[in-house]
Amino acid sequence: MNAIWISLKENIKCSSKIKDVAHKATVPKRSSSFDEDNDTTTNRFHELGKGEASRNVIEMIFRSSSSAKAKPRKIKRVLKVNNPADVVANFENYRRQVMMSSKQQHPRTVVDGNEVLQFYGTTMSCCCSRLRVSRLCSLAGCRVCRLIASGFDTYYNKIHGIRLSTKSNAMTEEVGAAAAHKAVIICRTIAAGVEYSVGDTILVPNPTALLPCFVILFH
Repeated sequence: MNAIWISLKENIKCSSKIKDVAHKATVPKRSSSFDEDNDTTTNRFHELGKGEASRNVIEMIFRSSSSAKAKPRKIKRVLKVNNPADVVANFENYRRQVMMSSKQQHPRTVVDGNEVLQFYGTTMSCCCSRLRVSRLCSLAGCRVCRLIASGFDTYYNKIHGIRLSTKSNAMTEEVGAAAAHKAVIICRTIAAGVEYSVGDTILVPNPTALLPCFVILFH
């Protein structure tokens, strides 16, 4: 799965590097619909359609990361997260701080900050009432939108830390409202310096260590 994820990062680019954003100014504009879907200032999601190669890879990662005893899940939608340049810059700056820290002993820390693929289980409400999901909604109970809007810097996470797992189905929440879907946010995670790691679960104290890349909605 790690090999699949590395290939995905290199080819799909779940983040927009500062240099990529600067370069776009010199590239001729494409169709208006493409520009709208990739405008990170307003449109934070780009929905991947069934049959798209990138969606197939994400579904493969989701299924291959499920616990062996977990029942099969039906994937409803896959959303690519468009991260603004400042969010990506903060993530990369945190990585550099971790890499330069003499206290970190993990051998991969000096290479990439010990970046790993992690899953954050939650729910999403606004997807049920929208045919096209692109912008963050304003619903207080839509946890995916609130997490991405805040950069995971929520009151609960400040107190308890951000709990993630290498298993795509380990952290999923029960859906309380009828108009909601179970969701998993796939995150690039700087794992060096986590509070603790037990089995498949880690607790991340700093939200800057996370970069959300994809949201999978399923039941």
